[in-house]
Amino acid sequence: MSRVDRTLKGVFRKLSRYQIAIDAVFAVAFTALMYASTTEQDGPVAVVLLFGFGVALGLRRLSPALALGLSWVCAIGQMSASLPLLAGNLAILFVLFGTAAYGSSLVRKLGLASVVVGGIIASLFLTFVAGEPFVPDDFERTTGDAATQIAIVLVVSWAVLGLSWALGRIAFANRASVESKHQRELAEMEQAQALQEVAVEHERNRIARDMHDIVAHSLAVVIAQADGARYARAADPEAVDVALGTIASTARDALRDVRGVLAQLRHSADDVPVSESRDLDTLIERMRTAGLRIELTTEGSASSLGVGGELTLYRIAQEALTNALRHGDSRHPVAVHLTSEPHESVLRVRNRVRSDDVANPGGHGLIGMRERAVLSGGTLITDRTEGEWTLMATIPGTPE
Repeated sequence: MSRVDRTLKGVFRKLSRYQIAIDAVFAVAFTALMYASTTEQDGPVAVVLLFGFGVALGLRRLSPALALGLSWVCAIGQMSASLPLLAGNLAILFVLFGTAAYGSSLVRKLGLASVVVGGIIASLFLTFVAGEPFVPDDFERTTGDAATQIAIVLVVSWAVLGLSWALGRIAFANRASVESKHQRELAEMEQAQALQEVAVEHERNRIARDMHDIVAHSLAVVIAQADGARYARAADPEAVDVALGTIASTARDALRDVRGVLAQLRHSADDVPVSESRDLDTLIERMRTAGLRIELTTEGSASSLGVGGELTLYRIAQEALTNALRHGDSRHPVAVHLTSEPHESVLRVRNRVRSDDVANPGGHGLIGMRERAVLSGGTLITDRTEGEWTLMATIPGTPE
């Protein structure tokens, strides 16, 4: 934006074409009406001043600063020509209203200063220069004091001019109040939309976590059982039946959990009963059947976690053991230790990692476990050093 454009933007307000047209029609109608009341005694100067006041009237909203400046030019011209009060002087009241209602902070102050200074100048001018047409013949005889005349005219001038400016200031305050209310409503709508987007994103992440845990765990168990059955088919036929039973049980549990997640997509999460598995012992036995050697030690009871905490603990353990099955060294056992206290439960999972396995710290499973722990108010710490993977999840208990 060039300097000229910035200057014009600072001088002229942004108005719609409809508003500009309304102001122009009002200024033309005012000028025509006041012109009809102009007498021949006023002379051509009064006509020129009338048109000047009419232009200032038309600019009162588009550019209050220019309107105020043009009004002062016309007023000075009127005083220079020693003209009495003119019908066009009514435009000054509208201009002062415009400075207070539509002007900037500086223009409003200039408008108020014009009220003070203009009232003083008007009282002196009307008393001493244009006094004969303005002051009644018996006024001086009644008061007998020029100072009293000036004081009365000054008070009247300040009252009329000040009232116009004050009404404009009230209009400005009302408009600012309406705009502030509109901005608050707009901010509340944007906030509600943002909260809705956050809720949608949160729900999408929750569904992604659930689907990943269910599908990844189930497929890992199914693949391990299928591979084991294929290798043991010739040497141990009974192992095939056990593997098929485990596959069927895992698939049924996965199907039930997926149906529960899909049901929550159609209803509120509070309206759908939780059907997901939360039995840690069943999970351990299933993973052992899949070929994972697990050493489980427990201290205390995790019943203080509540329904949500138990599910969080179950899902974290499920994902940790699934990762151990996929990436761990099967020659070494997986150590699972659960410590439960009234105020929190701590789950520790430690397993050896295959030497050919490449760590993926940004995987969906790790992200999902960390999100679950944080949403429950707990923490999750993972570490991989010297070929050993360690996970520690802390889940706070539910206060009674």
